[in-house]
Amino acid sequence: MGNPVWDTTLFLSSLSCLLAGVILPMLCLRHGRMANAAASVCGAVGGTLGMVCGGSILLAHSEVTLHLWSVTAGLPLILHVDVLSAFFLMLISAVSVAAAFYSYGYNKGYYGQKNVAYLGALINLFALSMMAVVTASSAFSFLVAWELMSIVSFMLVMFEYEKPEVRSAGYLYAAMTHIGTVFLTISFLLFYFYTGSISFDAFRADAAGMPMDVKSAIFVMCLIGFGTKAGLLPLHIWLPRAHPAAPSNVSALMSAVMLKTAAYGMFRVCFDFLGYGEMWWGFVLILVGVLSAVGGILFALNENDMKRFLAFSSAENMGIIFAAMGAGLLFQTHGWHFLAAAAIMAMLLHCISHALFKGLLFFGAGSVLHATHTKDINELGGLIRRMPRTAVLFLVGGMSMAALPPMSGFISEWAVLQSMLRLGFDSSIIWVQITGCLAAAALALAGGMALMAVVKQFGVAFLAMPRSEKAEHAHECSLWMQFGMVLLVIPMLAFGLFPQAALSFISGITCKYFFTAVWSDMVFYVPFVQSETVSASMAAGSLVLILVAVLIGLRLAVGKGKLRYSPTWNCGTTLTSRMGFNGTSASHSMLKVFRGVSHLTDEAVVTKRHASYPLRMAVGAKADLGAEDKLYRPVVRLTMKLSQYVKRIQDGDLQAYLAYMVCALILALLGLFS
Repeated sequence: MGNPVWDTTLFLSSLSCLLAGVILPMLCLRHGRMANAAASVCGAVGGTLGMVCGGSILLAHSEVTLHLWSVTAGLPLILHVDVLSAFFLMLISAVSVAAAFYSYGYNKGYYGQKNVAYLGALINLFALSMMAVVTASSAFSFLVAWELMSIVSFMLVMFEYEKPEVRSAGYLYAAMTHIGTVFLTISFLLFYFYTGSISFDAFRADAAGMPMDVKSAIFVMCLIGFGTKAGLLPLHIWLPRAHPAAPSNVSALMSAVMLKTAAYGMFRVCFDFLGYGEMWWGFVLILVGVLSAVGGILFALNENDMKRFLAFSSAENMGIIFAAMGAGLLFQTHGWHFLAAAAIMAMLLHCISHALFKGLLFFGAGSVLHATHTKDINELGGLIRRMPRTAVLFLVGGMSMAALPPMSGFISEWAVLQSMLRLGFDSSIIWVQITGCLAAAALALAGGMALMAVVKQFGVAFLAMPRSEKAEHAHECSLWMQFGMVLLVIPMLAFGLFPQAALSFISGITCKYFFTAVWSDMVFYVPFVQSETVSASMAAGSLVLILVAVLIGLRLAVGKGKLRYSPTWNCGTTLTSRMGFNGTSASHSMLKVFRGVSHLTDEAVVTKRHASYPLRMAVGAKADLGAEDKLYRPVVRLTMKLSQYVKRIQDGDLQAYLAYMVCALILALLGLFS
């Protein structure tokens, strides 16, 4: 067991440093450089302490409770860190440390334009609120922290509020996140009605006696509430608007770790409070997850805006996480604790991987935006020569997103795929087998499209020739920003080559909820062969040896002296940037395959015309799942009509108002004495 006093001191110190990172910058409102430095230092120190605290609790399987204060009798604010909270606490802290270093360089671009003190203070308050969400010990504490996280993230999205598109994105985000909060509040009220308490301990102890219909209602409402925050389709519409609108360091925190608070909440409700529930819960989670994964990456493939591409990719990866959670639920309802532990291991591994590579990719996109003042890859090109270190770091993050070895993304997505294959091969129920096989095929398809999307983004933005003056005069980002990116690359490579390092932090969670420890060989647990497992260390070592052998072979076969560089031949004409693939042409052929699903429409506009034929055309493509037109717009129209009817009540007639009051009083008395 760990040292509770030491862990409590670390946790309290982490929160105190982040709180100092909120207060100190506000004391330096007129000194932007000092405020930026204070916010970054406090964020880095607070994140480091939180990371050490989370790791200590996970390795020791201990717990920490911190009593803050009581708002009133029966409404205390208490933070409790168990192994599940510690995992997400460590994840949030790790990305916050990288964001603190990156922000110190990135925020300098706002000197003289925006108040950097507000930005630095809000970023630290955002990290503090996320830590409070994953460590809350009661429904009241959770909703307070959840609402604080939502409000602060809204203020960060609206940081550049003078832009119309930013205000539009911020309002949509605020509306969607509060819709989700309404469903979560109702679910907690149901818990309170049947347990008589708002404490999570009471939920665990008394929820087993709740009617199954009520449990199912709570599950559905929590799926909507947490699914909205996670950006699952079709609740994702705020994602591609809010992420491009927010500063890139904020986008990284939102995508890398804020979305994980939704996965934490859903896991806590399903596995901790409700006791696994019914089989169809797992089917629903897998279905929603797979649809989000395929739909999210399909739209990411169509995007030419780097940050919108990463936003849609977040919907894909959160879909993968929720699908793995659904597999764990299915296994657990059958009593297969080992396979349930393996599925949740895959889910938590992908939480780590996605946090690392998505934070890195948003940092990379922010560096490109910082250097070129554009996010449109069609206006970029040739950045690998002008921003070589950013290009390499972005490529590493893209490789992990595309699940290529030896990155952690390969390990986590392979582990998720194994769980789906296990559903198909190990279950004796035909519907479970069909679900597992179809889910595995769909996730494999999503992985292939993710690879194509990464190739498109990197190839068009960083390779070929510059397509604009902005790209021609791009420059490398600051060393602070590069260091923040490197901090995410190191664990990404380490967990890819040595996954047992990550599994050591996950084992405490699987032991608590599934009575099964995880070990490194479980990552390569093969479903349909006799040998069953392959050593993770052996696989990593073999991969390194293969890569070294290939490099040596290429050097011996080609040699440095045999390479000859010459201009590309183009039939005697001069090469121009217009001759290469752009973002639209790179993905158009794949989108045509899914025209029936993506509702792809081609757009061609003649920009220069000869008397008999066009000389220049602008060609584009647009894809749309129709979620806004078919789902949200009808709801908005219905709401507006109902509002008009309700508005008629406010006719200004005092006698009518008195009649309303009398009717309400009569109804209340009838309800009281009935």
